[in-house]
Amino acid sequence: MNTKRTVFFTALATLTVIFVTENPILFGFCQNIEIYNEVMKRCVEGGFFSEHILQLGGFLALSFLILSLITYKMKEEVFQAWWRFARWWVLVIIAVTLLLQNAGGGGGIGISGAVGGAFDALILGILYAILVITSLVKIVRAYLKTKN
Repeated sequence: MNTKRTVFFTALATLTVIFVTENPILFGFCQNIEIYNEVMKRCVEGGFFSEHILQLGGFLALSFLILSLITYKMKEEVFQAWWRFARWWVLVIIAVTLLLQNAGGGGGIGISGAVGGAFDALILGILYAILVITSLVKIVRAYLKTKN
């Protein structure tokens, strides 16, 4: 199976797992379990995955699904131009996410722990925007290059 298909189906499978994990009652996972956390929609408190991991995985998988779908019918050179960038940038996003999640509560450079949530969201939002915008630019540039 080529890389194009692997990326597409991995992203699709990841989204499916996240959807099933986030909707346990719909898929019958909470049957005969007395403890059900209504707020968290988990069969047991805490669940299998943390909310941050599900959000990170969901957004990355959705981004990869859409971007690989865009390049799916294009020439292999277009996909490879995007893939060379995306696979490294996703590692950066994952590393920054892990650093932000494991940072101490005191914050840094004068930022308190209470502001950390908004600060973390801002940093990750910027990284995700760079991923999507740069990916689209690389896809369009490679497509135009192969079209000539």
